[in-house]
Amino acid sequence: MVWKTTVLALASVLCARTATVDDLIRIAIERSRELGAARARVAETRGLLRQAGVRPAPALEVDGATGRALGSPGKQEFSAAYSHPLETGGKRDKRIRVAEKTVALAEADIAGRTLRLASEIKLRAIDALTQEQRLASFDSLIGTLQESLKLTEARVEQGDAAPLESRLLLVELNRTQAQRRTAEGVRQVALTDLRRLCGLAPAEPLALSREVLRDSQAAGDIAQLRQRALAQRPDLAAARLVEEQGVAEVALSESQARPDLTLSARYSHRTERFGDLYGYTASGRPALIRDRDNILAAGISIPLLTRRRNLGNLEAAAARATGARSLRQHLEAAIPLEVEAAWRRWEAAVESLKILNAGVVRQSEENLEIVRQAYALGQLRLLDVLNEQRRLTDTRMSHIEAEADVRRGLAELEQAVGGELR
Repeated sequence: MVWKTTVLALASVLCARTATVDDLIRIAIERSRELGAARARVAETRGLLRQAGVRPAPALEVDGATGRALGSPGKQEFSAAYSHPLETGGKRDKRIRVAEKTVALAEADIAGRTLRLASEIKLRAIDALTQEQRLASFDSLIGTLQESLKLTEARVEQGDAAPLESRLLLVELNRTQAQRRTAEGVRQVALTDLRRLCGLAPAEPLALSREVLRDSQAAGDIAQLRQRALAQRPDLAAARLVEEQGVAEVALSESQARPDLTLSARYSHRTERFGDLYGYTASGRPALIRDRDNILAAGISIPLLTRRRNLGNLEAAAARATGARSLRQHLEAAIPLEVEAAWRRWEAAVESLKILNAGVVRQSEENLEIVRQAYALGQLRLLDVLNEQRRLTDTRMSHIEAEADVRRGLAELEQAVGGELR
């Protein structure tokens, strides 16, 4: 019932034709086959954990023997035995500890895959909406150029302008349309990647909400971000678990070098008839002479093991533990540097955007307006107007890209920290 409710909720988001990043991440987590395989791995490890706690099974043995087939019809024997193995050295508890670490590792793997999936979705959504902003800017410019081309062609027909001016405008229009087509292609690639990551079919609608481009000017203090990363990064958590699992495997290997005990008990009943010899009972009646024995035996079995028999497993477990410890130490040293590098990139992108917002775009628009007025007065050429228009277009594209860099930097910083910065 909960699964159906989730599916209906996701379907309603898609039918609404707008989706935020959080919506896309929920859809991706629900539909991801890779995460489904990881969840199945968790279920598998839990089954192995249950199996690790199973004690060795006792054995019941029943035997029957007769001498009839070999010419001794008077001899028969019946026995029943029970043996109970006893593990020594705490093997069961140590197997359980190793299995528990395996379960925790599978769960940490899901957390790591989910984090990477969410980061990829954020980056692709930022790419798609950044290209939409570029397309809107190109469309505005194309409309302006088309209107200018119509007016210039009319002036050329009346002899008020040189034919070169209309050709220059046509070249600029075609150049802008080619740039728009490139931006549209990049946008379609980003949307296709989003569909792949979210598991959406080509026929399912996908429109991104502008909330994807959320602003976040407060990523946090760098020292706090380092501490958060060391506390919550899934890959570091997995490395620590692998190290703990290695220590547990070493302890298990050491315990497996100790012999287990097997306690046993056997009851035997034997009967034997001595040919056709007769004797007399207490009442004086003749009866065949038989020998009946009831025997009860108990014993203990101890395999003769030496440390060398399990030395290979012990060395392998120790090597795995050493490697896991080295990986954990590497991540603990590298993660703070990764966080700092991501934070520096984000900070530089924020500063760059502030500079562009402070007056570059507005000043470029004012410059273009002044150049157009000078062209209308005959003081400048059309080529000067087109050059200034190109500078304004480049400035606007730089501003759009700077905004995208801030958001990409934030997404990369969140991935480096191992969680959202909200």
